[in-house]
Amino acid sequence: MEFVEKVLEKCMSAGADAAEIFRLNQKNFSLTVRDGQVETIERSTPGGLAIRIFKDNKTAFAHTTDLSDKSINDMIRKTGNMADKTEPDEFAVLPGPGQYGRDLDIYSDTRSDVATEEKIAYLANLEKLALGYDVLVDRSNGAWCNEVLTEIELVNSNGVSAGYQSSSYNVGVSVVVAKKGDMYLGEGSVNARHFSDLLPAEEIVDRYVPRALRLVGGTTVSGGDYEIIFSPTAAISILWGLGYAVNGADALKGTSFLTGKKGEAVADRKLNLYDDALKTRGLASRPFDHEGTPSRSNKLFDEGVLTGFLYDCRTAAKAGEEPTGSSIREDFNVIPGISPSNFYIAPGGDNTDEVIRSCKKGIIVENTHGWGLYSVTGQYSAGINGILVRNGKRIKPVANVTIAAGPEDLFQGIGAVCDDITYYHRYSSPTLMIRKMRVGA
Repeated sequence: MEFVEKVLEKCMSAGADAAEIFRLNQKNFSLTVRDGQVETIERSTPGGLAIRIFKDNKTAFAHTTDLSDKSINDMIRKTGNMADKTEPDEFAVLPGPGQYGRDLDIYSDTRSDVATEEKIAYLANLEKLALGYDVLVDRSNGAWCNEVLTEIELVNSNGVSAGYQSSSYNVGVSVVVAKKGDMYLGEGSVNARHFSDLLPAEEIVDRYVPRALRLVGGTTVSGGDYEIIFSPTAAISILWGLGYAVNGADALKGTSFLTGKKGEAVADRKLNLYDDALKTRGLASRPFDHEGTPSRSNKLFDEGVLTGFLYDCRTAAKAGEEPTGSSIREDFNVIPGISPSNFYIAPGGDNTDEVIRSCKKGIIVENTHGWGLYSVTGQYSAGINGILVRNGKRIKPVANVTIAAGPEDLFQGIGAVCDDITYYHRYSSPTLMIRKMRVGA
């Protein structure tokens, strides 16, 4: 922290009214195995430093990978000059210090115990199991492992001085399933903060290869109204849109279909939506956001009622609300913006098999492509692959069709929220059933 503290002192000595220093260091390791052989091994150490300077309610931002005294001094001078030329913004504020003491267990101290050879063996076994799962598995596109170790330091002139370390792992596999000239990808990945938390290779194969076997050779169905059963994977197409719709900046601009609806029942009471940056070992957990606001758990839908939006400091000040700890930087060289963390629809009490058995005319949606939920209007539209269901029985694979619904049919029409959620991705959902959506070929 000593280095970033010194940079902060330089900013204040140069005439800033307030300043913020953000430093990011990473160690990336990626490994790919294909046809039983190591295809790629890559290592990188990206990172750098960013500053924000505030003068007379004006703000400027700059970043660098050159941490020499000359580079830092030049950047501070130029950033101060830029701030003089920007328009005043009365809502440009920085947080003060908070309590960041909770241990979220997001950093693996035992990572060095997992040798590269062990990761290669894991991936080779993963690919072998996927290739041998069924005679219809035609070939492999490879298996992969990505490891990212991150260190963040943040200080500002209001007294924030904090940092944390995190680790993350992504492991996946991709194979091609072929049947009578039709081909479909059996692929997917899981994520974890600790390598030891990753699924056994057998379970990863069981999650993704059978789906391809179910869906290969899909055909269209007649158009009309259907019950739509979103698998946890497919339900992410709803969550992505909700992530933008609950963005407080978009709500203030009127570019969210939820603008002005705080306190209203905008969905069936089965819907409970969380953004929880304090989840132990959560994939996006952190003790504080990238402005220094302490992280927290935000319940955004409570039994269908919209309870609020996600805010950074500036947007919260503009909206007259409290910051929600939702300011995120995708990298050191971008200005922080509002984004969800561990974003999920809470599991309900419904059983997926029972929901399918009760379905008279519907489609189990396994995968989607296209937009999904459009956050501005609340309209849902996507192409899908899935399974046709008639009177509780799976009939045939479905492909080359679209599903659509307006916000009322989609959210007030939630008929079931199941109990089969997992948290192997930042956005997570259990199986959802929507009573009526329009299907078109």
